[in-house]
Amino acid sequence: MSRKQWPALCRLVEQDDGLPVRPCGPWTERKLVFWSRYIDITTTAMVGHPKWNAGLVYADLFAGPGISRIEPSGKRIPGSPLIAAHAPKAFERIIVCEKDRVAAAACKARLEITPAGKRCHVIAHDCNAVVADIAALIPPRALTLAFIDPTGLHAQYETIAALSQCGRVDLLVLFADAYDIVRNADLYRQQEESNLDLVLGADSNWRKRWDNLVNRTSNNIRTMFAEIYVEQLKKLHYRRFGQHCISGPKGALYRLIYTSKHERGLDFWDKVTAKDPSGQRHLF
Repeated sequence: MSRKQWPALCRLVEQDDGLPVRPCGPWTERKLVFWSRYIDITTTAMVGHPKWNAGLVYADLFAGPGISRIEPSGKRIPGSPLIAAHAPKAFERIIVCEKDRVAAAACKARLEITPAGKRCHVIAHDCNAVVADIAALIPPRALTLAFIDPTGLHAQYETIAALSQCGRVDLLVLFADAYDIVRNADLYRQQEESNLDLVLGADSNWRKRWDNLVNRTSNNIRTMFAEIYVEQLKKLHYRRFGQHCISGPKGALYRLIYTSKHERGLDFWDKVTAKDPSGQRHLF
């Protein structure tokens, strides 16, 4: 993605269309720039590749209304579904799921007027309840890019597992370690089946490791749970992982966990996260 492409995407959504938007912090733009770069590099390289004779599929499990508004600046930025709809080389199919029916309707209306409008499927439901329907829309021998971007611990492990069985599915998952797990781990420890249990999946043994974690600094807590989550994803035959922490003005917020079953996918992810959204290469 050139430095001009993200501003061009933002210009597409700068005029108020009267539909709902999702308020967000400025750090959300950083996440979406990385994802936009990844879509660009992957579709450019893989659309038309003979290995993927069913084409590329995009799956978004927490799609939102399609446009976010950064507070307090008011800047409007494209959400992940609209980024996918404007990929430099087209997805064969775009599947988005959004639990909130008002947001889902807004997303659908916005997608319908994009170049990909006729190839979009919008499902207004909880992705955890309808993952079988989502999976059924992914054709065999497709390469799927899946964006799992919940606002907290809402993407259940069994949902990820079901999606991962649809051939080659590369995942980018928002893992809410800092603003959810760090704050609420003790509470989840007392619950028989907490959101954390549903996200980490069966046999994660997180309670035992939590009880044995002596130095419970924020960094140590976040590191331990990210390690557990990666271990659980390996049970789904994922082998290549990349992580990127997103911070706000008061420190860490969450981490992005990328995973693929092929090293080429991780090569792409490493390239797109090597520089920050302004184009500056990271020092560390």
